[in-house]
Amino acid sequence: MKTLFKIVLVLGLAMMAFSSILGFSVLGFLSDLPHGHLTIDGNDFMWSGMDLADAFGAGLGLMIAFLVMCLVVPLVLLLGLGLPLLILGGLLLAGIVALLSVGAVLGAPAIFVGLIVWLLVRDKPRKPVAPTPAATQATSPSLAAGPAAPTEPSLT
Repeated sequence: MKTLFKIVLVLGLAMMAFSSILGFSVLGFLSDLPHGHLTIDGNDFMWSGMDLADAFGAGLGLMIAFLVMCLVVPLVLLLGLGLPLLILGGLLLAGIVALLSVGAVLGAPAIFVGLIVWLLVRDKPRKPVAPTPAATQATSPSLAAGPAAPTEPSLT
């Protein structure tokens, strides 16, 4: 998960740098045009007529817009949409837990009787009977001669 986060972060920063470079190159291209101007609410804005104060104001406005887009919009979405959904999910979960709790309390006698019946009816695993040492010596008298070769099973 950490590598996925790193990849997404690097790609996001690369896209931001690319879009910034592209935006500045478009502004430079528009300022080189002889008739390049921007019309806002019917007023013409000439790119070539910006002095230091206008450039400072435009930069400050861009920084404020960037701050709003990066901080205010996610917080509004988080608190305006995410928080009510989280509260609704918590209330739904609390209701489900309450229903299951009441069901467990009301069904406890039946569950207890079912447990007792299951313990009485189930098959108990049987332990294999270990051969006694006397029976082992009686069945294989040639133990002193070494291990015997394995034999194939027969159907008779």
